[in-house]
Amino acid sequence: MLKDFADKLNMLFEKKTKRDGSRYTQEEVIRGTKGVLTRAYLWKLRTGRAKNPGFNIVQALADFFEVDINYFRTDASQPEEIIGKSLRDDLLEELVLRASMFSDETIKVIISMMEYIEKNFPGKGEQC
Repeated sequence: MLKDFADKLNMLFEKKTKRDGSRYTQEEVIRGTKGVLTRAYLWKLRTGRAKNPGFNIVQALADFFEVDINYFRTDASQPEEIIGKSLRDDLLEELVLRASMFSDETIKVIISMMEYIEKNFPGKGEQC
């Protein structure tokens, strides 16, 4: 279980990746939080030297990494689950975006394939 803010923040840097699978750099996070964070303060947060960031910083990081702000709560028992849920949401969003480019016939074929998988690989929440 992750205990402190630095652990939780570093897990986001490790697990929340860009669409191409690469990790965000500190510079990208600083730019993406629109000036709320400085390079020095982000370093302090990641190394545990700063332990209690203000609400604006926590909100900016949650927004950037697209996680619920509760992920950073000290009593959040399962931050890994929160990340997993947001990763799943990202995958579903990508699925919808890609499907929107297909013809109706192609979408019907994809739905048929999904129904086949659902029927032949039962078990909600299990990976095929």
